[in-house]
Amino acid sequence: MHYYQFNIGDFSLHTNHLTLEEEAVYRRLLDFYYDTELPIPIETHPVIRRLRLGLYEPTVDVILHEFFVKEADGWHNFRADIEIADYHAKADTARLNGKKGGRPRNIGSKTQSVILANPEITQPKPKQELRTINNKPITIKKKGFSKPTITELVDAFAGKVTDSGHQAGLFLCHYESNGWKVGKNSMKSWQHAVTNWISRSKSNGTSKFTGQKVVSKSERRDEAARRYLEENNDDGVAWPASNEVSP
Repeated sequence: MHYYQFNIGDFSLHTNHLTLEEEAVYRRLLDFYYDTELPIPIETHPVIRRLRLGLYEPTVDVILHEFFVKEADGWHNFRADIEIADYHAKADTARLNGKKGGRPRNIGSKTQSVILANPEITQPKPKQELRTINNKPITIKKKGFSKPTITELVDAFAGKVTDSGHQAGLFLCHYESNGWKVGKNSMKSWQHAVTNWISRSKSNGTSKFTGQKVVSKSERRDEAARRYLEENNDDGVAWPASNEVSP
């Protein structure tokens, strides 16, 4: 037999105490054993010469006495004898089936016809749902709207307006206050909303979108008070603006 199964774990378990030289000699003797399907002859010199083990004759003797048993017809390895006997049993069974016309046919089974040529019409493949290990359909969730961060907004406004940080803050405050709605509808893309915001700022010129300073309520009250005092001031003293420092 020119092929035999080699169990690495089993071999290592029984040979891990051998030196590299002893293991190589053992493998060569096993290969010879399986190839000839015969035990190692008692007169080992022809085998040693054939396997080019002349310089390792003492090692051959050590391996034979440890892994083989000397009998009348030669040195036997019981594991190899079992594998060879099993190989011959399977070969005899295959030979017997061959004389009977091959393997027994399966009665009642139909053989599917084989189409050698390409079919004229290709049948559409049925749509199949993706399923998980527990055979449940995979639900692919669509990614919904997510609010932008101030950093993302600054990057979106950068290079398109004078003060990207200020405009980003105005944008964020505006849509936070109305619940991120465009008209009556919920916002679907804040990137498009930024584009529209910038377009409106360019079309309106100097408006709240172009970077004009935001005036707080307290500043507006101060400005109204200043104007009232100026209008009712008989001394003609000019009152300072809300953003100027009084002397």
